[in-house]
Amino acid sequence: MEPVDKALGTDATHGWWTLPRRHYVLFILCLVGVVNFVDRQILAILLEPIKKDLGVSDTAMGLLSGIAFSAFYVIAGIPIARMVDKGSRRNVLVGCLTMWSLATVLCGFVQNFVQLAVARIGVASGEAGGGPATQSLLADLYPISQRATVIGIWLASQAIGIAFGLFFGGWLNTAFDWRIAFIVVGVPGLLLAIGIHLTVKDPPRGMADGGVGKQVETPPLKEAFLIALRSPSLRLLLIIAMCCSFAGYSILGWGPTFYIRVHGMTTMQVGGLMGLAVAGGLFIGNVGAGRIADRVAKGDFAVYMQVAGWGTILAAPFGLLFLLAADPMLSLVGLFFSKLFMTFWMPPTYAVAVGMSPVRNRGMITALLTLSTTVVGIGMGPVFVGVMNDLLEPSFGKEAIRYSLVFVLGGLVACGLLCFVGTKLVRREIAARPVTAQ
Repeated sequence: MEPVDKALGTDATHGWWTLPRRHYVLFILCLVGVVNFVDRQILAILLEPIKKDLGVSDTAMGLLSGIAFSAFYVIAGIPIARMVDKGSRRNVLVGCLTMWSLATVLCGFVQNFVQLAVARIGVASGEAGGGPATQSLLADLYPISQRATVIGIWLASQAIGIAFGLFFGGWLNTAFDWRIAFIVVGVPGLLLAIGIHLTVKDPPRGMADGGVGKQVETPPLKEAFLIALRSPSLRLLLIIAMCCSFAGYSILGWGPTFYIRVHGMTTMQVGGLMGLAVAGGLFIGNVGAGRIADRVAKGDFAVYMQVAGWGTILAAPFGLLFLLAADPMLSLVGLFFSKLFMTFWMPPTYAVAVGMSPVRNRGMITALLTLSTTVVGIGMGPVFVGVMNDLLEPSFGKEAIRYSLVFVLGGLVACGLLCFVGTKLVRREIAARPVTAQ
């Protein structure tokens, strides 16, 4: 007989969701996370060859990987989040996965910068639904005491996607060209979408919180926003997401170019070495942060915030080592540890966000958090670095990118300090209104 988690209840509906079935859905969602970040991150390793082939500036490439992506991510994010809260999360996920995978394939057929920007807009619009659908599903599959751990596992799968994007992007660019790289990495997502449609179904709403949320109405759009924005804790979580993602996405977006320009690496070397450092740090950091938060906090949301704060504070000095070390191997060590600690904010804070949100508003809460990271992290971070590169290049030459990236590390310190402020806000809010699933 398959094991059943007693925390999910004993009725027939809940009983069908045995532990192996829930773990299978988690595995599939992790595969989606891998594909998501392969398709997103591959652009970073290909920035330099695309720039030379299409004849554009660093600022233009920053706009391509930043504002062009994030603007449409934001535009698509809210309506897709409403679909997540109202309808079938599986169907939303299948549709979004198909869209961004097809758009990635189309990137390989473009002939100019405008066409590439339009294709990347398609990637952004599809990926806007991945996070809300996934986190809403995970919140119904696993109880609060395990939620940071499973969110950490899912986030760790994204680290694998980043590594694959860097490695295969660099290898395919070396063996063929950047257009072939986009085509090859886009196809697996189309196949995965078919598999999800055939083998995955939605769990009952509120299942892991001890109830079934089908009777709960999805709040109107205005009320859905107010549920998040009237909460001081959730408002602060949005600011925390902005601060840390500004540093994180700036490094992910321009890190490969940093190693190519400053340390003279090839795209294949960057794909292997940087991919290993980033993936290793993100994987261990996400799984570790989720596991530590669940073990230490035992459901106490305030303690989750402390774990997030200490992690991001520790990331800053390792970030300086990554950027200022003269030896590339020492720089990679700094990158590994900075990424490891940089991710500590995500599993705990996402667990707090979905735990403090109503069952049928979790898609919206997750979307707002993701949009915060997108607008500031993906939207502003790479553009800021690109502009700074162009401004500093007359004085520092190829070293300009080193100093441009140093500026963004301040976001890590700000994120850590705000997490400690969040500890007090969460305690105060929980004392004022008990957290419920409904």
